[in-house]
Amino acid sequence: MNNEIIYDCRWSSQADDKFIEDFIKVEDIVFKNNYSKELFTQKYIDNIYGESVVEVVYIDGVPSAARGLWRNDIDGKEAYQPGDTCVTEACRGKGVFTEMTKRSIALLPEDALIYNFPNQNSFPGYMKMGWHLVNEYGFALFNKSKFFKEHPVKMDEEYAKWWLPTAEGLLYFKSGKDYFLARKMNKPFCYRVVACVDEKVAKQFPKKSMGVVFYRSTEKNFYNAKLGLPIHVVSKSENIKYIPVWKIDAI
Repeated sequence: MNNEIIYDCRWSSQADDKFIEDFIKVEDIVFKNNYSKELFTQKYIDNIYGESVVEVVYIDGVPSAARGLWRNDIDGKEAYQPGDTCVTEACRGKGVFTEMTKRSIALLPEDALIYNFPNQNSFPGYMKMGWHLVNEYGFALFNKSKFFKEHPVKMDEEYAKWWLPTAEGLLYFKSGKDYFLARKMNKPFCYRVVACVDEKVAKQFPKKSMGVVFYRSTEKNFYNAKLGLPIHVVSKSENIKYIPVWKIDAI
């Protein structure tokens, strides 16, 4: 084998059956997550904002890496979120990740926004690449007025109709006249707020039972150490001031 590397980077409207099968194959090899064609279609083909960029890398003809730049607009501006990034052991030491990133970004318009929610391991790498830290969120006890100060953007019904049908584990609760989606945390009787939504959207899900509710907050307090690691919101563009936390693909 001569380790021939081929980068197949295209817009999602050009993704044929073989490309999708190869994309899914790499996802399952790396993450063992039963990635489905239905999810690929929902995320990249039926996207309410438009086309995404998707990529598969072949080494000696074998699908060995994959990545998507998921179209997920911010405040009416064309925006993309890197996701579904996976590389197999065959890619190590060959600069595949860097090259696939360059090729996928090269397809985007110059004024497109790019943002992400990197985990603790990859966050330092984003900073080294010159990305801008938009926000760092820990947890705070839910207070509606404080929540709206930090998270002023409500999930719109069109987005909810597109992205929530396959979401699992979401619950709803009401505070005053407002409805919120929440998810159980890894602590007993604890929940975290996902988003403020319309009543019609909220009541598609079961009602939350008794428990303590938290939300993603920049507030520094003792809950942060108790309830899990912070999440970082980063962007290549310094002019982004706020990105809804419900824009992360895993919600």
